[in-house]
Amino acid sequence: MKKRFKLHCAVFLILTKKKNQNEQVLLQKRYHTEILSGKYDVAASGHLEKNESVKKAMIRETKEEIGINILEENLHYSSTIHAKFEDAEYILITFWANKYQGTPKIMEPDKCNELKWFDINKLPEDLADTRKIMIENYKNHIPYQEYGFQN
Repeated sequence: MKKRFKLHCAVFLILTKKKNQNEQVLLQKRYHTEILSGKYDVAASGHLEKNESVKKAMIRETKEEIGINILEENLHYSSTIHAKFEDAEYILITFWANKYQGTPKIMEPDKCNELKWFDINKLPEDLADTRKIMIENYKNHIPYQEYGFQN
């Protein structure tokens, strides 16, 4: 019997705030990680666990990675990217939030060495490609995109 194809699913958070009438986005810099080490990433991200909803995974990952609490009603859907990488295909589901409890801080210093707010229109050069797409999708209200399927 042919082995069934498996599609991975991960969640991502675009955390925003207003500063002097400009929208800012919180980014973390990955450090000593297997994937994207040395690149900026969105505020929090991670894989779903068994029997866990997408929103519950996002709330859990946010608490684990940056130490803040987000209520489910303050977590808003942004976009989905069907991404094809060399070793796997993923469904990347992005949420955004601007209401939360606590102060964002690095909770996993072995995986992240910087947490910084950036003007959403002046993002760092070393932001991971798919994360640039996520932020552009958020800004432009694009609900779905594909990545890595070039012929």
